[in-house]
Amino acid sequence: MKCIDVIEGAVKSILTQVHAAIIEDRLDDTDYVRMTRSIIDGTEQFVSKNPELVDDPQLLKQVLYDFARNLWLMNQKSEVEAAGGQSVPDSPENDEYQTYYYDYLYHRGLYPR
Repeated sequence: MKCIDVIEGAVKSILTQVHAAIIEDRLDDTDYVRMTRSIIDGTEQFVSKNPELVDDPQLLKQVLYDFARNLWLMNQKSEVEAAGGQSVPDSPENDEYQTYYYDYLYHRGLYPR
């Protein structure tokens, strides 16, 4: 097994556990995104300081970012379904907004109210 696979797998496991804890405690979206960004940035710093482990730290960062965002997006869909009591048809507009919202929080920290 390559070092990149071990690092990616470990960080994905951490992101999954953090996601579950945040959902269980019903923390704010901003808290979730900040926490995932801290984990991803910390991983990027580690692999950047140890170039023998990973050839492309930016690729790893993007994979982890996509993973964390997809976890969050899946949870948003399940919350909508739970609130309505039934399955909600996929709405491209809602999916696009939720993706935009997560990206905005990740890159800027707060969403304007």
